[in-house]
Amino acid sequence: MHDGRVFASLLCLAVVACTPPEGRSGSSGRCLQPAVHDGPAVAKVGITPITRDQIIEAIRAQGQAAPRRYKDVGEVKQFVEDQVRLELLAQAALERGLDHDPEVIAAARKVMVRKLLERDLGEATFNEEGVVVSEKEMQAYYDRNRDQYMQPEMRRIAHIQLSPDDKGQATAAALITELAAKTDNRALFKTMAQRFSTASESRDRGGELLFKTKQELASELGVSFANDVFGLGTNEMAAHPVQSTKGWHVVRVVAVREALARPIDEVRDEIREKLLKNQRSLAFDKYLVELRARYPIAIYDDKLALVVEGLQRSIEAAQEPTP
Repeated sequence: MHDGRVFASLLCLAVVACTPPEGRSGSSGRCLQPAVHDGPAVAKVGITPITRDQIIEAIRAQGQAAPRRYKDVGEVKQFVEDQVRLELLAQAALERGLDHDPEVIAAARKVMVRKLLERDLGEATFNEEGVVVSEKEMQAYYDRNRDQYMQPEMRRIAHIQLSPDDKGQATAAALITELAAKTDNRALFKTMAQRFSTASESRDRGGELLFKTKQELASELGVSFANDVFGLGTNEMAAHPVQSTKGWHVVRVVAVREALARPIDEVRDEIREKLLKNQRSLAFDKYLVELRARYPIAIYDDKLALVVEGLQRSIEAAQEPTP
C-alpha cells in the first residue's frame, strides 16, 4: 500500500490555498485547483484529468534518479493509481472547504515565502555555475582571518601561585612533594589551589587558566615561566617550583592544543561557503529594505503586554488539575 506516500503528497498539495473572497465563505473562490498540464490524459477523477506531463513532473520531483525506477507500464500504472488516490482525497478536502482552513492557509503562506525568495533572490546570490566568489575574495578573507587558520601551540595550565619570597618557594616545594606522593592528585591540587593560591582570578577554578599561547603566558607571567610551562607535556606537573614575575608556582599542564596551520587550499571550500552565506544575507537584508519601503509596517509596543498576559493565562490553564 502507498497510503503514507499519498498522505505526504496531499500535505504538499495543500500549500497553494488561499482565503475566500471578501464577504464570501464556503468553497467559492477556491484556488486549490490543480494546475493545468499539457499532454494527453492518462486518468481522470471526476472532471479533473491527470495528464502524461503531470505524471512525468510528479515522478521527476521525487529526485534525479526517480525516472529510472519506472521502466515498464506496470510500475507507471502503480504510480498513477497513487496520484488518483491523491486527487480523490484532495477533491474531498476541497468539498469540505479545507482550502480555507487556517492551518492550510498558514502552510501555504510559508511555502509562498520560500518560492518568493527562490524566485527573487536566486539570481542575486548565484550565477549559472552556482559560484560567485572569486579567488581574490577568498584570499582576502583568508588574510583578514589568518588567526583562525594559523594558530600557535597553546597550553592550558592549573597553578598554585605563592608569594615571591623564600617562604613562597618553600611552600611550593612542600606542596609539590605532597602532590607527587599521590597517583591521582587532581582533587588535591584543586583543594590546595583554593586554599593557598594568591591568584584570585583562578583560585576558585582550582587554579585553572584558559588556553594561552607561549607569548601570552610570557606577557602575563614572564618569559622564564612560559619557557618552563611549554617544556611540560599534557598532565605533567613541574617537579620544582616555577618562578614568575608574580611569585612562585606549583604548575600542572592540563591540556595541550597543537599548533594549527591550515593553508588556503585546505580551507578554500569553507571560505567560499562563508562568503556565499554572507552574500545571501546581504541580498536578503537589501530585499527586506525594498519590501519595507513598499509595504507600511507598524508594531504596537503598547499592545505587546497583552500577548504576555495571554500566554501566562494559557500556562496557568494548562496547569490546572483536570476535574
